[in-house]
Amino acid sequence: MKTYSNPEIITWARERAGMTVEVLAIKMKRAPEEIEQWERGEGEPSYAQLEKLAYKYLHIPLAVFFFPEPPKVEGLDTKFRRLPDCELRRFSPDTYEKFRLAQAYQLSLSELLHDFRFDRLIFRDIVPGRLSPKALAMKSREYLGISIKQQSRLRSCDEALKMWRHAVEEVGVFTFKDSFDDRFLSGFCILGEDHPIIFINNSNSFSRQVFTLIHELGHILYGIDGVTDVNESYLDEMAADQRGLEISCNSFAGHFLVPDDSFEDDLPYFRSHGHDSISEIADRYSVSREVILRKLLIHGAIAEGEYEEMAAQWNQDYFRLKGGGKHGNFYRTRLAYLGEGFTRVAFDNYYSGRISRTELAKHLNMNSRNLGKLESYMRW
Repeated sequence: MKTYSNPEIITWARERAGMTVEVLAIKMKRAPEEIEQWERGEGEPSYAQLEKLAYKYLHIPLAVFFFPEPPKVEGLDTKFRRLPDCELRRFSPDTYEKFRLAQAYQLSLSELLHDFRFDRLIFRDIVPGRLSPKALAMKSREYLGISIKQQSRLRSCDEALKMWRHAVEEVGVFTFKDSFDDRFLSGFCILGEDHPIIFINNSNSFSRQVFTLIHELGHILYGIDGVTDVNESYLDEMAADQRGLEISCNSFAGHFLVPDDSFEDDLPYFRSHGHDSISEIADRYSVSREVILRKLLIHGAIAEGEYEEMAAQWNQDYFRLKGGGKHGNFYRTRLAYLGEGFTRVAFDNYYSGRISRTELAKHLNMNSRNLGKLESYMRW
């Protein structure tokens, strides 16, 4: 059975993954000459072999193999050229792989949303201009239409992440997740004319994921590709203007998640109950203790040395237990990684007849026989 894959893209994907023909042949237990034939178009991999290329070896959605030409995408080094070399050198091959996966999902969005028009797009409707980070945060919260009262009703940071994630997807910013080997990296965003995306490290605590989501939303509103790192020491190596943008994104996230008008009511409670109240205040907003600690520093309620000592101590709390999800439900995890927004868009394309079941599986980067089970976990 012919698959009609594009041989040029097999070469592109292999080189992008940093593999020689010989290395890929060894991994696939095929002769190098057979791989070369695929890349010349003189032979063609079976569908099962394409699935292995996509899922196991080259880490791109199956759909990309059927594109008419290789996607024009930048590498991580060029996309995040604003970062200092010391930060880029910290990234493991796994982070580069996650970046390529994010780009592939962004390409899928371009195809799946080709004829769809959003009523509102936050990255077009809100322009920072001369707005302060605080003013931009308040304008963005108002745009999303989520009040402090709604936020205070949340029962956990996991629930908060789902709420904020859904809210930003409704206005055109899709979020994906995966577990990173580089656990110090909380996530990143990739701009796009029509489909900017956020990619979050699922190894971090849910409270950290909430902050990362909003921090990266700030990057998108300011029009910059960015990363969120638990350790911000790399900021000292950045140019002054770039460092200023990162500080603005931090400030944006803090004001967005814990608005001053509300937080000022919490200050008397902190002053009367001390440090033991920080966790309680953080729970009210479904944010990390560090977010509250930073707000206390800004409001002069604690000293800078006190902030730095406690923040360093709490940094480790951002990391969830490694391996904790190994025995979890595969389909719930897959849905959490893809996001219900993206998954729903893909299924809508399938049910409207725009794509086949095979193409649906390609976009969702999974085997077609698992689609029904995945769909059963969606909230329609």
